[in-house]
Amino acid sequence: MRVVVVGGGIAGLLAARVLSESHDVVVLERDELSDEVEYRAGVPQGRHVHGLLVRGGELLEGLFPGLRDELVAAGAVLADAGDMRILNPLGWLARTRTGLPLLSLSRPLLETAIRRRVTAEIVDGVHVTGLSLRDGTVDGVLTRDHGKIGADLVVDASGRSSKLANWLAEAGITTPEPEVVDSRTGYATRIYTAPEDFPVVYAESLSAPHVPRGCAVMRVEGGRLMVTAQGAAGDHPSRDVRGYEEFLGSLRVPIAEMLEDAEPLTPVYLFARTASRRTAFEATAHWPGGLVAVGDAVCAFNPVYGQGITVAAMEALLFRRHQDFSAKGCRAFQRKVARTSRGSWAMSSNADRSWVEDGRRGVLGWYLEKWQVGIVRDPDLFRRFIRVAHMVASPASLFNPVVFRRLAKYSRQAPPPGRRPAGPSPR
Repeated sequence: MRVVVVGGGIAGLLAARVLSESHDVVVLERDELSDEVEYRAGVPQGRHVHGLLVRGGELLEGLFPGLRDELVAAGAVLADAGDMRILNPLGWLARTRTGLPLLSLSRPLLETAIRRRVTAEIVDGVHVTGLSLRDGTVDGVLTRDHGKIGADLVVDASGRSSKLANWLAEAGITTPEPEVVDSRTGYATRIYTAPEDFPVVYAESLSAPHVPRGCAVMRVEGGRLMVTAQGAAGDHPSRDVRGYEEFLGSLRVPIAEMLEDAEPLTPVYLFARTASRRTAFEATAHWPGGLVAVGDAVCAFNPVYGQGITVAAMEALLFRRHQDFSAKGCRAFQRKVARTSRGSWAMSSNADRSWVEDGRRGVLGWYLEKWQVGIVRDPDLFRRFIRVAHMVASPASLFNPVVFRRLAKYSRQAPPPGRRPAGPSPR
């Protein structure tokens, strides 16, 4: 079977990796690709902090044995997930060993390493403009400069910029309107030289409705520090260096002071396309055979939660157990994709709704607020939470009698917004 994967980002590369085990696969990427580790226009969020959850790292290691060691040799920083220094509205999260390996690196390094390992044919500079259908089945894609490229299966992995709904509409197939949750979060990132004693991950988390400003700072390859200022509810940091530095100075974490001796290496880069969007393609009537969609083309998360790569890897593995790509089989595959992303969508979209629904977060939001207290004061609760946050454990593990009893001890409200926590910043 000949497979065309539209999109050479991580979701497309992972799908190609698995499909190549039993099929002839070609990946079509719109950008011009380089063998070097470089940022590319098709991944505008790539210039900003990019989280690789522990579960995602485990899945990538399974697909590409030895990848973790390769990335560390290239400069990625390996640490225990408990070494993260994160401030929430109540204080610094408890610090304890978790046994979970956390990789800190840039998106270009990760994507380039994966692309070098994929055995499928990768063709760059190809702009896909539509689908080719015959008798209700997709038999290829249409391109701007290369005409029709035939396929027995087309996989849309073109990310947030996917035009799949439009392409299907041109064929008379109507898809459901996407569900969108927009916290109006924006980023501004600058890279600095990394002080030797700087933590691997250092952050102040956003928290509705009173803490709209935060940051995520990561050590990455090349002895560098990636500093991403984050603002929700439209309170965005500035591209102007002075405005960016003033934004950092307004945070409760003393990041501005910690960077006083660090040398800036880049301009300030902005990104604000952070709305979470999910399209229920599995509910589409008359879905054609020979077509499936994965990754951000189906369900795009606010990047602040770092779920996208991990969910893409989980979806790619679905191809190992699915061989029927008739119309019925493709709809069944889309149902599997929807189930795979459901838990992550519930966690992240619920958090984002708190910025747009007058603080009404529902029972789940209320319960997660209780966790903000527990993960500051209780190392055991922190370990439980971090396993769920990194998708190593099911969210169900946060809802059991033992956890309820431990959380019942903690009920104090957060301090007034803007107040720095007592004591020195932990290193």
